[in-house]
Amino acid sequence: MSQVEQHTEAPARARKIKWIVVGLSLLLVATVIMNLPRGYSDDLSRIGKGKAAVVLVRDKNAVQSFDLMNVLEGIRDKYAERVEFLLTDFDTPEGRAFITANNAARATLALFDADGKLVKVLHAPQTAENVQQEIAGILEAALR
Repeated sequence: MSQVEQHTEAPARARKIKWIVVGLSLLLVATVIMNLPRGYSDDLSRIGKGKAAVVLVRDKNAVQSFDLMNVLEGIRDKYAERVEFLLTDFDTPEGRAFITANNAARATLALFDADGKLVKVLHAPQTAENVQQEIAGILEAALR
């Protein structure tokens, strides 16, 4: 192989590696975006506005938070008309204030009745059945 061929092959290989890295980076970004929570408001002022509310206190660094989010994803459609599903992050000033005000913690679910009264704080881990039972209890109490 001549020196000219070697010099033209090296930049071509570098460009190919660059495009592979760019492609993998885009794939990683797309994966992260697809795993972001959808349909959760962080507007905690919606608590007590006539609907029961479930607030996920999320710690982005805790696997338990993702587990709780998966539990909510499995049941949210069933209660969407009657329950507000909200989210607050542990590592924000609003999240820390919420935790303090409601005796919550990282990776917890805080359940409120339609009037905004804290009914229960559920710590991870939780099952879909248990969370559904707690939500049903809040909704039934409202009917009495």
